[in-house]
Amino acid sequence: RAQLPGSVALDLTDGAATARVIRDARPDVIVVAAANAFVEECEREPVATRVINVDAVHGVAVAAPNAVLVVFSSEYVFDGSAGAYTEDDPVAPINEYGRQKVAVEAIARDRTAHLVCRVSGVYGWSAARTSFVCQLVDRLRTGQRMRVPSDQLITPTPAPDLARAIVQLVDSGARGTFHAAGPEILPRPEFARAVAESFGLDPALLEVRATAELGLSARRPPRAGLRTDKLRAFLGHGLSRSRDALAAMRDTEPRA
Repeated sequence: RAQLPGSVALDLTDGAATARVIRDARPDVIVVAAANAFVEECEREPVATRVINVDAVHGVAVAAPNAVLVVFSSEYVFDGSAGAYTEDDPVAPINEYGRQKVAVEAIARDRTAHLVCRVSGVYGWSAARTSFVCQLVDRLRTGQRMRVPSDQLITPTPAPDLARAIVQLVDSGARGTFHAAGPEILPRPEFARAVAESFGLDPALLEVRATAELGLSARRPPRAGLRTDKLRAFLGHGLSRSRDALAAMRDTEPRA
């Protein structure tokens, strides 16, 4: 994978190497974005995925006790029985990925200088093209059908907006937990149709099914939308609405 100028390749599961890089850099802020976000893999391989999703974060925290630690969490820390959720609602994860994120939040909260950013449905261009939006666009473009759960909510979060919001939160001295997500809580089929329409694709290729019919190993919280009132109040604005963000994504697609 191509590296950004000035970046250093690092295996976060190598505790000694991680500690050495952090010691040499002496950072004021550390944003830990590395994670295995494949919910099904976390359910099947809880021990292996916990190494990168939890243990590596703990290693970073220990190596940088004085830095502001910024970690990412998920709407999957909730059971989805009573959403939409605020930052103060009690967590109750129903799958392994959610349990790992609860553990990450606990690592961050063990220090005063921390920022927990819960996200949902992050989308944007990436080399791997593994996000829901990228997979949907790629499949519909080739005439393939895309199965979409009928009974799940999503808080679509555009990645460029999210990155800018994280920088603003850090620069403004924010601490604690924020729901860093888009302003809309939508049924997944509605968001999927918005993606198809934004990219000029055929929404008839969307196959809407109940989650129970999708053969998934991990349970999904059905109503786990994230309320973002706190984020908007702190920053003075929210993230872009999905139709605007999808249009911007469409217009900035990397050339193959």
